[in-house]
Amino acid sequence: MRQFSFGGLTLVGYYGYNNLGDDLLLLSSLSLIQEIGFEGPIYLPAASHIDNIGHRFPSKLDIRLIKRFGVNDLRNSIRHSIVTVFGGGNLLQDQTSWRSFLYYYEIAKHTLRNRKPLLFLSQGFGPVRKSVNRNALNKLLKNPLTYGVMRDEVSYKHFASISRSAILGTDYGPYYLQNEGIIPDKRTTEDGLAVIVLKNGTNVDDVLSSLRLNNLTEVCAVGFHNHHDEEKRSELESKARSNGFKVRKPPEDLEGMIKIFNNAELIITERLHGAILAISLGVPFVWKKNSKLDRFVKSLDRNCDLFFEGSCESLSLAINSSLKNPMNLKERYWSQMDTTISESKELLKKLLLRR
Repeated sequence: MRQFSFGGLTLVGYYGYNNLGDDLLLLSSLSLIQEIGFEGPIYLPAASHIDNIGHRFPSKLDIRLIKRFGVNDLRNSIRHSIVTVFGGGNLLQDQTSWRSFLYYYEIAKHTLRNRKPLLFLSQGFGPVRKSVNRNALNKLLKNPLTYGVMRDEVSYKHFASISRSAILGTDYGPYYLQNEGIIPDKRTTEDGLAVIVLKNGTNVDDVLSSLRLNNLTEVCAVGFHNHHDEEKRSELESKARSNGFKVRKPPEDLEGMIKIFNNAELIITERLHGAILAISLGVPFVWKKNSKLDRFVKSLDRNCDLFFEGSCESLSLAINSSLKNPMNLKERYWSQMDTTISESKELLKKLLLRR
């Protein structure tokens, strides 16, 4: 592979916030960049906690951290880059806040204004609620310098309706785990163990009642290191103890986290990467119904309906269905992953060699 000595690469995402899903997307993005033989500088806008996973960065890559909100740093990195890569996530959405959409939109717009390619890898779009933001997104997608490998079918179809530069893929977060041998060779189920990934939309009492009804007696509450997740995790642990459940503390390291997911009899998740880890390991799971998770799971199997809504009855029925008739999407997911990685590498090489 030729050395891309005439420029760098700007890699953009929700990096440096100790969020397990986004950490995996970053590490997987760096893995495939290394695998294509890229040797130029990689400009990485990130928050301060990025240091917590810095030891996992590929040693051969020239990674240059820049301030996430440093306007001049961002402009300079784009100016000195061949391509800007959005490396995983639903970055262009305004459900979290309009500021989040604006931040990523401005980076994308500045890239295209400088006549540099914009590449979406392992990306989904939305929800985008404001019409002005939907129009802005469509303008980005219509640009002939915008390319992408989408992680869900809805995002792909939207992009493909506007441009011929869209490719259907999947989320490649677990790719790093596969490369590093962190994913166990086989399942080792611990009876009664439920791993629970909550945000702030599910009643803890409903969760515990549903677990008891389905003979699940031990809980490991995992927060993806968002402060809302941690508050919910603490509440669940406290109430679980007072209701006679065994409580297992979540591991602090990545290897331990994957092991506990692999050992679970069931995973209950409100976060997308809780579902993705469950699918990649072949663990029965249920998810809290929302558009982002629905889109991803339905992209693998449109008949999969192991979701729950806002009641103990809904959750209990979903758990019962998942345990009795689990949807094993593991083989299909890894097949799509292989294609996604291959397509991502080829597209990245094509754009890096563009003059």
